[in-house]
Amino acid sequence: MSAERVHLAVGDSAAGMLNALRRDGLLDGEVLPFIEDLSAGPLLDADAIDQGLRLAWHQQLLQAQPWLPEYEDDWLRRHQAGRKALLRLLERPRPLTVWQGRNAGDRLALALLAEQLPADCPLTVCAAPEPVWQAGDEMAEWSMAMLPLERLADYRRRERPLAAGERQTLASQWRRWREHGQGLRHLQDDDVVEAPLDRYDALLLELSGEQPRAVSRLVGDALVHIREALLSSDILFWRVQQLLRAGRLRAETMAGGGSSPFIRVGG
Repeated sequence: MSAERVHLAVGDSAAGMLNALRRDGLLDGEVLPFIEDLSAGPLLDADAIDQGLRLAWHQQLLQAQPWLPEYEDDWLRRHQAGRKALLRLLERPRPLTVWQGRNAGDRLALALLAEQLPADCPLTVCAAPEPVWQAGDEMAEWSMAMLPLERLADYRRRERPLAAGERQTLASQWRRWREHGQGLRHLQDDDVVEAPLDRYDALLLELSGEQPRAVSRLVGDALVHIREALLSSDILFWRVQQLLRAGRLRAETMAGGGSSPFIRVGG
């Protein structure tokens, strides 16, 4: 087994921070972005070589923003590159450090890796601390990308190896969620729990009823209200699309076109 360590982080932003440390000589080894948010949607083939179900899930999210036609192609390109790199790691394991925030997506990524990697592959975790919140901005979950880059190198002292028992528990957790995961997942009392995919529909309808607004503004305002989970805006854009199709919301295209539509309550 090669001695070169791999550092994995969930998402482009977190991986970009690790690459910045690497360029500054503060981190040795390869940086691998995990371009997959396991906190939402079906998980049945999330660890498979051919991800038909999982890719179909992502494509319906990406296609909910037709005013950004390049977004889908760019995401699929990055996802494919990340998948290939991850498969190479699983085929030829190397010592791995998984950098973590506190959120269900990061936890399930670690669980997937604990289940997929051989037991003799060194696996360590570096858990980022809670950000320093401004008053009123506190959240139950956070990502590594929400922390200041200048402090990231200091967090290396938090790195620790996962014991065999921890790895087995995580692997069991992944197998359970792979079989049963369908909705929106977040951490509650340090356990992963799941809510229905339409959990925030009522919030989107309430905000649209208060004041019609551009869909991008509607999604942004909704995210400000959501404190229990680190939710991707892609989920909310997709839910707006579903509410539009159901007639519960209606869209008005602004003069000139090209921008995201204005959203009002339907009826």
